[in-house]
Amino acid sequence: MRGIWIALAGAAIMAAMPATAQTATKSVQLSKVVMNTEGGIKGKIKGGTLCVFPSKWKISGETKTQDYERYDRLFSEKLQKLGFAALTTSANMFATADDAGKGDYLIGATIRPETINLCDSVSGQKGNATLNVEWQLYNRVEKKVVATVTTTGYGTVEKFAAKGLEGMLDAAFSASLDALVSQGVLQQYLGTPVPVAGEAAPS
Repeated sequence: MRGIWIALAGAAIMAAMPATAQTATKSVQLSKVVMNTEGGIKGKIKGGTLCVFPSKWKISGETKTQDYERYDRLFSEKLQKLGFAALTTSANMFATADDAGKGDYLIGATIRPETINLCDSVSGQKGNATLNVEWQLYNRVEKKVVATVTTTGYGTVEKFAAKGLEGMLDAAFSASLDALVSQGVLQQYLGTPVPVAGEAAPS
């Protein structure tokens, strides 16, 4: 089960929303992602290509900062396709620490795994995961958190893959981000997005 912790890289409570929505002119940047397992993880771990000998997750609950570049790419690429002004430093080979925190809004994510069903073999991993993600949106001008929202996402990897666990967690994270957009939280603060060609507008 080595590498699992590397891969492990509700109700909304929101402040008052702006009265009107405008075309997206405000930018947002992912600032930090942490994994919180203090509530434990439901689900089973199975072994081998036949997925036998199920056992429960046995982990010590803790909070760990996750690989920023990995989640930054997932976050920024999805929002940019939807037409939001999502800033990123991961794609810039010459970015420095001074380039961080340039967005009008910063957003942090606390990931709480709810259920992970994993089959681990010499061929990799497959399975499914359900995550609850708490998003905090921070206004850099007002210097305060303006919205705190929790969404749920589900991800699955049906065939064994070398980074199958990362794949299912990434898919669940992306689904949680989709849920955030669907709730209209980002639109309220960033404005109405203009999708790139071939992409559907957020409903």
